Amino acid sequence: MSRYQSVLCAVDLGPDSVKVLEAAKSITQAECVHVLHICEHPITGYGEQTGQNLRVTEAQIRQSAFPALKELVEAAGLDIKQSDIQFGSPAEAIHQAVLDKGHDLIVAGSHGKSGLTLLLGSTSNQVLHGCPCDLSAVRI
Repeated sequence: MSRYQSVLCAVDLGPDSVKVLEAAKSITQAECVHVLHICEHPITGYGEQTGQNLRVTEAQIRQSAFPALKELVEAAGLDIKQSDIQFGSPAEAIHQAVLDKGHDLIVAGSHGKSGLTLLLGSTSNQVLHGCPCDLSAVRI
């Protein structure tokens, strides 16, 4: 039996998300895995030159991300009720999800960046700092 009872798997819905989700499932039972995708808040803009309103809402962003999340979750044999889409800074949204739901492990992908990108910080690095529970970074 796994020592982790509730695992938060943070995915970006890229092609490597399957690898991250499979790593989360290998740690604990499938019903203990919760999948989270974080979107940035919409940027409101008005096209002054075109006269078109370029406003995008969170609902529209959620509707565009949901099919990919559903496909990923169902392909992994999980229930769509085990997933969520949040808005905001990825690190802050992940930390808040852990505090709200009581997860005891975060599984996230890491691109293993170096140089200037590492110095400025990656999402995985930001999640690590201030993380209220264990973190497993899956190398992508």
